[in-house]
Amino acid sequence: MTLHVCILGIDGSGKSTISAALPAILAAELGLVAGAAGETFRVSDADEDHLAPKFYPDGLPVSARLTTRFKRKAKRLVDSRSLYPAFKIAQMITQDIAAAALARRYRARVIVSDGNALLSATGRAANYLRAASDGGHEPAPSAEDLRAVFSYIIEGTPIPPETQRRLPRLQRARAIYKLAGRLGLRAVWLPDVVIFLDLPPEISIARIASRGKKVDRHENLADLAQAREMYLKSLEAFGRYRSFEATYRIPLDDLSPGDTIGALVEALRPYLLADQEETLASKEPLGTSRRTGNAMRKTALDHRYLIRYLLAKWFRGAWREPTFLFSSLGRLFLDEGYSAGVMRVIYDQDEKRYGLLDRVFLEYPLHRAVYDRLQILTRKIEAELEARLQAGREVRIFTAPSGFAYDLFRPLETIAGRVPEFMDRVEIVATDLDPHEALAGELAQRAEKLGIRFTFLRGDMTDGEMRQRFEVKAPYDVALFVGLSSWLPKPQILDHLRWIRKNLREDGLLVTDSFTPEAYALSGRYVGYKANYYEPEVYRVLVDYCGFDGLGADVESGRDRINHVLIASPRVRRDE
Repeated sequence: MTLHVCILGIDGSGKSTISAALPAILAAELGLVAGAAGETFRVSDADEDHLAPKFYPDGLPVSARLTTRFKRKAKRLVDSRSLYPAFKIAQMITQDIAAAALARRYRARVIVSDGNALLSATGRAANYLRAASDGGHEPAPSAEDLRAVFSYIIEGTPIPPETQRRLPRLQRARAIYKLAGRLGLRAVWLPDVVIFLDLPPEISIARIASRGKKVDRHENLADLAQAREMYLKSLEAFGRYRSFEATYRIPLDDLSPGDTIGALVEALRPYLLADQEETLASKEPLGTSRRTGNAMRKTALDHRYLIRYLLAKWFRGAWREPTFLFSSLGRLFLDEGYSAGVMRVIYDQDEKRYGLLDRVFLEYPLHRAVYDRLQILTRKIEAELEARLQAGREVRIFTAPSGFAYDLFRPLETIAGRVPEFMDRVEIVATDLDPHEALAGELAQRAEKLGIRFTFLRGDMTDGEMRQRFEVKAPYDVALFVGLSSWLPKPQILDHLRWIRKNLREDGLLVTDSFTPEAYALSGRYVGYKANYYEPEVYRVLVDYCGFDGLGADVESGRDRINHVLIASPRVRRDE
């Protein structure tokens, strides 16, 4: 049975971003399938994503597509007093239908919705019927009045005459509810749990101004205060109608996004504990498919791959994939997946002249993205390391997984070319599964040539005994976690990021990255890859949840905006 959770909040409260990030964290913390319906639609399991923006391997419900269309139309009409409410209500109704559809399709244990048709309407109706900014002074409905609204729409209970005088006409809402029931649609319903992110209107105004975007008609102090008051009444009304134990108000005055998510997880944990289970890590080398070689070739003949991906995404890079069978680099990839050797070829592509088919492989969008990532990392890490060395500091670096550590050795070699004596103060601890045993010797030679202290530890970076060996050299000035956020199961991502926070200096830096799902993601799913995808906004919340300053993180993306490099400092702990 699915637990439906609604998150409410005035503009600037971060409810859209929080709603988008919460499923991944719930899946990681509780080992269940969690989804989100709102600004975007997504479904997350502990070890892979099933649905994300631009990633619909099993299709997207029509109601979700309608929600997106209604949202765009409502946004364009936001300043229209008469038209905006109609399109906004249509958006919320189709969103509620989509939330129920996703719960059924993926057997999700929890669906988190950014708003709800009934609750959002009761919270924001006053802004359009009697906006405070227009100087309206009509008496506002009470919490008991709003409870009566729920009883009338859902059960048909008549509204007392005295209450009716403070409410708009509700016959259409009741008719929509009855029609949806006859059509077998789950629309105009109340969730199981309601959470209100309570942000003072003054802070909301400051956040809205900082966006640098057009300010909507009701994004002013008077109307935001009015909306907050009505949301609080809606929360109380829901408690009276359903149960006060299913309502939560979380003050946001001094909470970071990570703290907010933490509070939400703890609020929902009692409802979901029965589903908590241990998530087992894959035994396959990370970045490889469950099928390789001939099995992947056979999968490429699957109708989903041919129709939903190859034909549908032909002009977005899909045409390149059939050529992999006929190029030496493509065949290497089909045999090894994204091994260190394959990544090395992508990184070193400028050092050798390749034939046409190999160039087609190298210009595949995902491969362009990781090539661009190396350029971003090299530039940013060089600047950071040189600044610390110029200040006379010892610099200790941890990188996992290391691969061939191009993102470290290239900047260090550049710095050494200018100031070779700096290398005496550099130490690197690197680790990798290294399934092909190709890394240790070459990395040690490269470090020796530079004159830096270097340790390579072969094994699973998430293993407890391995971590004890890493901690011998802690704390670290810089910790790299690059290229693995898509492949590592979510529980291990959170665990590793927390471990980095614990073993990083207070003025240290986390260097990490995330991928968003473009066309390549469908192909990967159909040929057997299990992957996770995070937009920069969501990944910021995730690293903030693990103890870093997500809001203050520096993010830079490659030319195709597929891969995103994030650099974050530790967030000051509350007990410090």
